[in-house]
Amino acid sequence: MSRRGRPLAEALAFAPAALSLGLVRALPWRARLGFGGWLGRRIVLGLPKLRGRVDANLRYVMPELDAKERRAIAAEVGDSFGRTFVETFCMADFQAARAWIAPTGPGAEAVAAAAREGRPAIVVSGHLGQWEAGRAWAKATHREAAAVYRPLNNRWLEPIYRRQLEIGGRPMLPKGAAGLRGLVAHLRSGGLAAILVDQYDRRAPRLDFLGRPAPTVTLAADLALKFGAPLIPGCGIRQPDGVSIAIQLDPPVPHTTPAEMMQVVNDSLARHVRAHPGQYLWLHRRWTKDLGGQP
Repeated sequence: MSRRGRPLAEALAFAPAALSLGLVRALPWRARLGFGGWLGRRIVLGLPKLRGRVDANLRYVMPELDAKERRAIAAEVGDSFGRTFVETFCMADFQAARAWIAPTGPGAEAVAAAAREGRPAIVVSGHLGQWEAGRAWAKATHREAAAVYRPLNNRWLEPIYRRQLEIGGRPMLPKGAAGLRGLVAHLRSGGLAAILVDQYDRRAPRLDFLGRPAPTVTLAADLALKFGAPLIPGCGIRQPDGVSIAIQLDPPVPHTTPAEMMQVVNDSLARHVRAHPGQYLWLHRRWTKDLGGQP
């Protein structure tokens, strides 16, 4: 498509998203999330490309599941992502609802101690459950958490997306060299950062994730070692009511080598994914090379 045609195409793609967000914001909070879950299920199950991607990932890492079980997980994936999408684009309301269950234990204490002492800390997670819940809790309880995000391709939706993420915590740093410089400066000043570490990067070392080798970026561990910061695996698990989020923070990872540290992180995330497979975003191409012709 030519450069002249792209703005129109992006505007046409943005229109249904803007309409949906406008409609959903008129609903009470629980109904809002219920609508998001309903729509997410319809999209994931109704679009062969998305359902095929979930199915391919599950067949690769959980071959013991049959077709019926994989379909049920795909429906849960759509429900979880739909609710998370609504919460992310209604971040002020999500924070006001305070529907999270605060974490306890060594991981939570490490975050609190770093905040009290003005030291840097890094929380690492993946696309499981409600991955913005931890930042919302940190902002309400301790201090804002910086995060690195991938800007959306749609020029109309991107500024809305970024504004919502910034409500969850600042600074929001775009993926790339400029964002990395901002993240380093933030940690050097004693800040808290939250990093999602479960996306494919062909340049990264291959570490085990859910029993299969997956390229895993070691940046979070590199920065933890550089600044002497605790590296704390965590996640936000959606509860059966579809609204409450239980934030879980594991004990800080011992400082060894970057690869060893990130293997501990992968193992932590994998444990939670196996416990709640329907809340993991299997829509990502996490094992692209190994899957070959993955949809």
